[in-house]
Amino acid sequence: MTIRWKAAAVALVTGAWIGLAGPVSATPPARQLVPTDPSVRQGVLPNGLRYALMRNDRPAGGLSIRLRFDVGSYEEPEAHRGVAHFLEHMAFNGTRNLAEGELSRRFAEAGVAFGRDQNASTSLFATTYKLDLPRADEEALDLAFAWLRDVGDGVLLTEAAVAREQGVVLAEYSARLGPAMTWWEAYQAFAAPEARSLVRPPIGTPETIRAIDRTALAAFHRAWYRPDNAVLVAVGDLPLDALEDRVRQTFDDWAAPTGPMTRAPATPFDLERPLDVLVYPDAVLAASIGLCRLSPWASLEPDSLERRRTLITRGLWMGILNRRLELLSQGVDAPFAGAAVAWSPWSREANALCLNMTPAVGGDWREGLVTALEEVRRLETHGVEDREIARIVAAQKSANASAVEQAEDRYSQTLVDALASSLPLHGLDPAGFVSPPETVSIYDRVVAGIDADHIRADFAAAWNASDPLISVRMPEPPSAESIREVWREVMDGPPPTARPSAEAAAVWAYANFGPAGAIASREIVPTPGFTRVRFENGVILNVKTIGHTRDLVQVAVQLGHGRSGVPDEDYQIASLGAHFVYRGGLGRHSFREIQELFPDRRLNLGVQMEADVFQLHASTRPADLETQLQLTAAMLTDPGFRDDFAGQRRQAVDFLYRAYRTQPASVLSLAVLEAVAPGSPRGLPDREFMEGLTAADFERLYRPVLIEAPLEVTIVGDMAEDDIIRLAATTFGALPPRSRGPGAGGEAFLLRYGDARPIVDAIHEGAPDQAVFMASWPLFVADPARRREQRALELLRTILQDKVRDEVREALGAAYSPAVRLNFEDGGDQGALSVQVVTSPGDVERVREAVRRVVAASAAGQLSQADLDNAREPILARIDDDRATNSWWYRVLNGSARDPQQLQDALDWEVDYREMTLEEVKSAAATWLAGPAIEGVAARPRDD
Repeated sequence: MTIRWKAAAVALVTGAWIGLAGPVSATPPARQLVPTDPSVRQGVLPNGLRYALMRNDRPAGGLSIRLRFDVGSYEEPEAHRGVAHFLEHMAFNGTRNLAEGELSRRFAEAGVAFGRDQNASTSLFATTYKLDLPRADEEALDLAFAWLRDVGDGVLLTEAAVAREQGVVLAEYSARLGPAMTWWEAYQAFAAPEARSLVRPPIGTPETIRAIDRTALAAFHRAWYRPDNAVLVAVGDLPLDALEDRVRQTFDDWAAPTGPMTRAPATPFDLERPLDVLVYPDAVLAASIGLCRLSPWASLEPDSLERRRTLITRGLWMGILNRRLELLSQGVDAPFAGAAVAWSPWSREANALCLNMTPAVGGDWREGLVTALEEVRRLETHGVEDREIARIVAAQKSANASAVEQAEDRYSQTLVDALASSLPLHGLDPAGFVSPPETVSIYDRVVAGIDADHIRADFAAAWNASDPLISVRMPEPPSAESIREVWREVMDGPPPTARPSAEAAAVWAYANFGPAGAIASREIVPTPGFTRVRFENGVILNVKTIGHTRDLVQVAVQLGHGRSGVPDEDYQIASLGAHFVYRGGLGRHSFREIQELFPDRRLNLGVQMEADVFQLHASTRPADLETQLQLTAAMLTDPGFRDDFAGQRRQAVDFLYRAYRTQPASVLSLAVLEAVAPGSPRGLPDREFMEGLTAADFERLYRPVLIEAPLEVTIVGDMAEDDIIRLAATTFGALPPRSRGPGAGGEAFLLRYGDARPIVDAIHEGAPDQAVFMASWPLFVADPARRREQRALELLRTILQDKVRDEVREALGAAYSPAVRLNFEDGGDQGALSVQVVTSPGDVERVREAVRRVVAASAAGQLSQADLDNAREPILARIDDDRATNSWWYRVLNGSARDPQQLQDALDWEVDYREMTLEEVKSAAATWLAGPAIEGVAARPRDD
């Protein structure tokens, strides 16, 4: 990047760039605007097109562009709801300079992958076209700007293309169907049937989508796709003068229509509406009680210190209240499984402060609602404590400091989206685009002027803005009158008592693991270049200093034998238990105490069960690495396995069994698994068994692995290797030596397909207009000796993704996003290549025949050099940048002592991809795709 943040940070933290010193008063005398990042160049062309440009060298040589039109579904005519989104689709179906079918091919040649690098989105108020060029050479720039210029006034909109894309949009609508969408539509009708924003999702309705024709699309395009209603944002590794010249040369001739744009007026909510209750019986979605209180919407533009004070104050009371509710949800007998408040601007029509509570499974909804409401009243009555404010502020300041450290590491894709979202947009309230050091200065000064009294008053004003709208969603919900009774009982009753005095802070019990471990060996692994240390206790440490992302250190610990060491009857326990090991805390500290001890430190710990290993992983800062390693070592010596999150566990199990039958893909996946591997331990287990699991079951499986299995540790990040090794020596190196550990592996279930190729029909209980088709071709069990063949199949998968999309989506209009997947794991399950398509029941057979046709043609050798080149070029375009990242080194080094092959794989991968011949890919297709597939369909019965 061209700006060096650290040099500027000293001046910014003192407030020098804003012009005022000291904290910002809670009631500032005048609006003080927040300055835009000075590295952004903004301008307006004579035709009204706004632009904002920024130079950034991540990725080197790349450029990210966003062309946003300030129009979305809010402005659509009633008869053509969904037209903005439909028009967005059509920009990919032929333009003045790019014929239909040519777009994806031309961009693939430039290293641009459809979906990943080229996409678009439509919201209530904006339609945005997105391009990320990995190589911004002249040819790629010419192509990118030609297409974006065509989007402005050169979209062809042929009758044939519109007809085909209509099917795609309808398929996209169908893919979203399900209980969640049905619930949301019911809630919208209850909360604000008159509000334009809540009843105009960008997708439209089946009726309005079918009514959209070429004439409607052209009319909407003429009315709203005009330069004075657009903004172009570009961030990348190009000189700003050259980039600005290209913008002018490309868009100067875009004629601005005469006459104003007539926007739909806002439809205000009825803020005088008395308490009302929606009772919604539902046996699928998670049970919930939601309570929203509305207030008038008011724009906070432009970005100012006053605006930041409003948002920071709101963030403080939300953070404090949500922390209180989170603590109440912990414990075996917690009154609810979860509760939280959220502030939701409902477009430009109203603001909503909502309290959402998930009743405990098998518990009393009344107790849960009373407890949540009393906690809200407690904050309203007694306010917040200084220590609670300090906790939230410390965490935010820590995050702000990391943002400054990482300012030069931000990718253009991230920056361009942030910059685009900061620019004025009709109907929204964007924040300004402010440099990270400036953000630090603003936050520190604003938060210094906010005290407990101000927070309490701000919350009370928001909470009492209107009578509540309450929604109840349960399998057997209480009556509306019962809900009203609870509301009156709490709100009209005596105020709750103040929170008890805070207990004395605990002292971290895991700061000392004994004498630092001695190093038995230290070697440099020259290729790809990192240090490996072996401590005398047997712990292996892979370490790499890499500052591609500053202020970031990633930690992984591999141990045990993973899935292969778990008996079949315990597979589901191990799978579920991985999510709750860290939440079970430590022997001498609960999960809650760990959070309270270190509010300003970035500490976390994930647990994964993989095919042949268990893994602990964390991401932290250099300043917090010592504590993170202590926490990880404590989990490996003294795991707590408390059942504090029993409510959340029961809720997850309950939702799984109620929801999966409504999800066609889940139903089909389980049905196919049962057909090819009857009685597999990975099938859906008995519900009563899963509901009866406790932390003791997880402890039985995980404690022996955690405290006995040998360790391979990988630490990669922005910290000197000697410092990392020193900290590892005082934690992992100081542990007692470990034996082989439990579960030698080799006995657990591994998926093998056999010779049968069943055709499976499954019945789901979801949306009747939704079906899923799947076809799967079994391959081989991955092995390093067959890596070249595996990579040929990887490229074949990418080719098939394009071909299936072209046939099923573009030619038939029968699906929105068909997916082609490839599954391989060394020595694990048998590999498979599969195609999955979400479609309508009436299109299943057309989809089946289309997939068979595409795959059969590929197996027969109907693949071209262009197919191969277009598949691999977008992958190769990002290799150099990927190899420079922290995450690449982390992936490659993690477990490399246990499995040295992965180092070789990382080095050979690019060579194999570049040298792969068309004949090798054809051979893979002929070998593995010529025979019949395992096929399946999940749908509702026709007479359902």
